[in-house]
Amino acid sequence: MTPILFVIAAATGTLVRWQAGHRSGNRPAATLIVNVIGAFILGVLTASGDRASIVGGIAGMGALTTFSTLIAEMVAMWSTGRRLRAVTYITLTFVLGVGAAWLGIEST
Repeated sequence: MTPILFVIAAATGTLVRWQAGHRSGNRPAATLIVNVIGAFILGVLTASGDRASIVGGIAGMGALTTFSTLIAEMVAMWSTGRRLRAVTYITLTFVLGVGAAWLGIEST
């Protein structure tokens, strides 16, 4: 059952991420939003302690959130002279992501 849950969660996370990027015109704000939401949901699922929730959370939220896109967007901002925006973007992602994960853990 766990492998099936993993595949379903990963596929769902991937589709949701793709839709968020597609609907936003692939703007960095979409990446920030899905990363923060994913961190919160993973916090909730991890705090539950249920093995299936943790496996599903890792697969689904791992597919939903995207570190590679975050870095690519940050490098693009930096290399086009938008350095303050790049630093702000990476800082916001980290601070809001950690805060969202903590809120998710504490909410259970």
